[in-house]
Amino acid sequence: MTTALALPNIKELEQIKSLQVSIVSPETKTQAEEYLLKIDKATKQHVKDVKDLKAPHQAEIDKIDAASKPWKQILVERKDAITQALIAYNNKVRAAVAAANVKILDKYEGKVATTEAKAIAAGKPMPIVLPPQLLTTPAKTEQVDGGKITTVKRKAWRLAGGSLRVAADMTAAEAHAYGIPLEYFLLDTSRIGKIVRAGGTIPGIEVYEEESISVRAQ
Repeated sequence: MTTALALPNIKELEQIKSLQVSIVSPETKTQAEEYLLKIDKATKQHVKDVKDLKAPHQAEIDKIDAASKPWKQILVERKDAITQALIAYNNKVRAAVAAANVKILDKYEGKVATTEAKAIAAGKPMPIVLPPQLLTTPAKTEQVDGGKITTVKRKAWRLAGGSLRVAADMTAAEAHAYGIPLEYFLLDTSRIGKIVRAGGTIPGIEVYEEESISVRAQ
């Protein structure tokens, strides 16, 4: 539930919220156009009102943001450092457990083979050799004083060769060098838009006109 904001034009905003439009005649079209102008005017006033409400506190807001920014960064860095340390430790434990379990199973299989050979030599039935208790790896979720810690796995990606460089700034030639299909190569839509609006053309790009309505309330 959002907190009600004490805006000077809140009643007008409430009225606009309840507007219903059905354009079926010249008269209703005119009414819709009047509504559109009213909404445009109210939008500008809303932006101004919010700005005015923030203005007396902006200096304090800026101070709070400036003071909290380095601490937020420290929290992120410490969380990442401890997270990576935990992941590294858990992986080390898993590797040690896997190696130990291999040895346990090898020893078990050797015992089974020896027992079977002795039974055959003695002409006796094969006795039951109970399987060993294997070591377990750290649980996915662990209860800790104050909460619980869960190890989550998700799929991530990076460029071939281990590079973590963001592919968004790659050229088509660089993408081709990595063997990345062009269907995954992002277009520079901002640059394309500038060229098209300036009247230019680009191979493979179709230029067309679309209609919109410019609103300017007085």
